[in-house]
Amino acid sequence: MSDKKRVLVVDDNRNFSQLLQCALEDDFEIFIANDGQEGMEKAVKILPDIILMDIMMPKIAGIEMARLLTAEEETRDIPVIILTGSNLDSGTPALFKQERNVRHFLSKTTPVMDIVAIVKKVLHGG
Repeated sequence: MSDKKRVLVVDDNRNFSQLLQCALEDDFEIFIANDGQEGMEKAVKILPDIILMDIMMPKIAGIEMARLLTAEEETRDIPVIILTGSNLDSGTPALFKQERNVRHFLSKTTPVMDIVAIVKKVLHGG
């Protein structure tokens, strides 16, 4: 068992998940889920320290997963960072900001090292 914090990446884009895994695996233990349903199952099972997730996913979408996480006592305080590749209207980040567990809303075009820095900041109480 490592002392590394656990990061759950929930995204149906495997290339993006692998990119994040490569960027984060030196500092964190990484778990990957390919859709929202698998993401929920893994979140409950491994209780990650933080979850990075996409919005548009098969089975359970990001906003629905964020709400399911807050509905479960074990997962409600896990911080979530939303990463999206979609060009969404300005109301979408506001929708997610209403969810108590969502800490950041980022575009997938954000440089990966910036994403790593934000993950570290959130995990260290930032």
